[in-house]
Amino acid sequence: MKKSMFALIIIILFSVSLAGCGDADIEGIVLEVNENEIKLAENLSPNKYEEIKNESVKQLQNEDVEGTRESLALMDITYDNAGKFSKGDEVEVWIDGDIMSSYPGKADAKKISNKK
Repeated sequence: MKKSMFALIIIILFSVSLAGCGDADIEGIVLEVNENEIKLAENLSPNKYEEIKNESVKQLQNEDVEGTRESLALMDITYDNAGKFSKGDEVEVWIDGDIMSSYPGKADAKKISNKK
């Protein structure tokens, strides 16, 4: 009985640990990093990032809202380990909960990793 209960617990723990290993919910390029938050552009290629990397995030966001440039699909991602990422990093994000439909969108991340 104890062996089967132990095996069941191991199976459950293994299943829970695999739950976060699926495909990322969103991908993008980091535009700005603060203490616990990343500003992410989902609709931005590495080549286009090189063209805009020296523009302020505030300016980019205003141009997005005004419609004077192609939308960058900006997101504010809250993440405890945000400081391990840098401006320009291509990342994959696993969302914890819902994405708020404000602009920029807002969400909490349960995992962020550099895109391979």
